[in-house]
Amino acid sequence: MEQLTGDVILEQMRRDYGRGAFGRMILLLLPAVGMGVSAYLHGIKDPVTIILAVATAAALIFFLLGLYRVIFIQKHPLIQQFGSAIALAGCIRAGDTFAIWHTPPYRKHQLIITEEYIVTPEKVQSYLPLEKITHVQRVMLHGAGFLRILFGTRSLAAATALGISAKERRFQKEHPLPDTEQFDLLCLWDVKKHKHTYYVSAGDFHDVLAFLREYLPEAQIKPERSI
Repeated sequence: MEQLTGDVILEQMRRDYGRGAFGRMILLLLPAVGMGVSAYLHGIKDPVTIILAVATAAALIFFLLGLYRVIFIQKHPLIQQFGSAIALAGCIRAGDTFAIWHTPPYRKHQLIITEEYIVTPEKVQSYLPLEKITHVQRVMLHGAGFLRILFGTRSLAAATALGISAKERRFQKEHPLPDTEQFDLLCLWDVKKHKHTYYVSAGDFHDVLAFLREYLPEAQIKPERSI
C-alpha cells in the first residue's frame, strides 16, 4: 500500500471522479450532436430537435455536477466528515496499524477492516463505518468477463478491475489459478440501502466473513451468488 497522504487521497479521488466526468461528457455529446443534425435538417422548431435539446440540457447539468465533484473534491462528504484529506489519511494509516483484518501485502487488492470501519486504501471513498452495515454478501466471479461483472454488479469500477478476456478465461479453465490469486466481490449494504463493493481474494474470503460476523452480529448475511 502506498503511503497515504492528503495529496495522495485528493489525487485518487480526482482521478476516479474524473473518469466519471469523462463518461458524462460522452453522454452529453450524443444528444448534442443529434440536436445539431436535427436542427440543420428539420429546423429548430422540429419536435425531434426540441426533444434532443431537452435531453442535451439534462445531460449538460449531469456533466456539470460531475465536473463540480472533480474541481471541488475537497468538499466531498467523506473529506468534510474528517475536516480535511490530511485527517482522513491519518485515520486510515492508524487503522492500518490496528486493523483486525489487513489483506496480506502481496495481494493485488488491499482491504483494511478495523473495529470501526472498512476501507480499500486504493479507493478511499470506499470508507464505510461498520455500524452502518446492514447486509453482507459474497459474489463469486468464477473468471467472469467485463460485461458479466458489469451487468451483475452494476459497477464499472469492479468490471474494470476484475473483468478478464475470453482468452484468459479459457486459459484459466485449463490452468486454474490458486485461490489466493482469484478475487470475488464483498458486497455490503448500508442503512440507506446503498451498495458498496470490495475486492477480496477467494483464499481470504472465509477469514474476512468470519471477522464481519463477529463484529457485525446484527447484520444479515445474504446467500452467496455467482455471476
